[in-house]
Amino acid sequence: MITPDYYEKFRCVGSECTHNCCRGGWDIEIDDDALERFKAIEGEFGDHVRAAVGEDNIFLRTNGQCVLLDSAGLCEMAKRGEKLCIVCDEYPRFTEFYDTATERGISLSCEAAADIIINDQNKVRLVGEDDYGDAPILALALHTRKELFKILQDRETDIFKRIRLALDYTHFVQSRVNENNYEICEYSARDTIDGDANLCAVIDILRELEILNDDWSDMLDAVYEAELSNAHHNIDQLKYEQIAVYFIYRYLLKGVFDCDFLSKMKFAALSIMVIAALDSIYHNTAECARMYSIEIEHNEDNIEAIYDEFLFSDELSYEKIINMIK
Repeated sequence: MITPDYYEKFRCVGSECTHNCCRGGWDIEIDDDALERFKAIEGEFGDHVRAAVGEDNIFLRTNGQCVLLDSAGLCEMAKRGEKLCIVCDEYPRFTEFYDTATERGISLSCEAAADIIINDQNKVRLVGEDDYGDAPILALALHTRKELFKILQDRETDIFKRIRLALDYTHFVQSRVNENNYEICEYSARDTIDGDANLCAVIDILRELEILNDDWSDMLDAVYEAELSNAHHNIDQLKYEQIAVYFIYRYLLKGVFDCDFLSKMKFAALSIMVIAALDSIYHNTAECARMYSIEIEHNEDNIEAIYDEFLFSDELSYEKIINMIK
């Protein structure tokens, strides 16, 4: 198994969490095995648990929070030592499978995880061992990710330039993949910025997606107004290095499934820039990253809609996105 070196640092802070994962308004889907276990819980508490399961095997919510939370914000099942459903047991951890290899990480949507990811002062390393098989496209993807890490962790270079270089590098790799050429070769990324674009087109797209929290709509409106003045984004270089590495680690290798690495890099770049734009207004990197992750990363339909825009919208072409990264 492969993980970022910070993975084992995660610990749930329980009732100290100000944005409890069970209070996010999310649909928490219960797996079949858990449903069977719930049927076996005896007594009044068992009735209470079963009554908490709603339509489509999703936990019911009251005022946005799971009905199994107590007044201190703790899960009644966890307190009693009952085994949780997969979603509750795993979150904020995520798992990806590539051939025979397994990769795991922790999500920015959790405030405790975001604090670990964003405030790490060291260059992130991937640790562990696994067998990725011998597929040429996966070997190319692994090499590309390694090179992108090098680019993004070059602390002598401005972080926005690093992101532009990473996008250019991936653009080159994609051009070879489009020709069914998976051979690994050397390429020196170039900074191809040649204009000055804002994020308004991106915000317009995000406004059309499914929105979970009303606050997110207000935040997008505030960013749109700020972007009209084409303001520069003032950010902490190190924190955004860590955010950039997070997005590359989590998403780039998914390109082996659809031969589209460039869309994964575009998604990473625009995710970073939207968080930066939010941060320039609200001055709280972890909270802006958490809100973005909740609204976008944890909604597969929203991610797929963004990928469709990469394919069909001229507003999100490689050339235009490059000019947004500043």
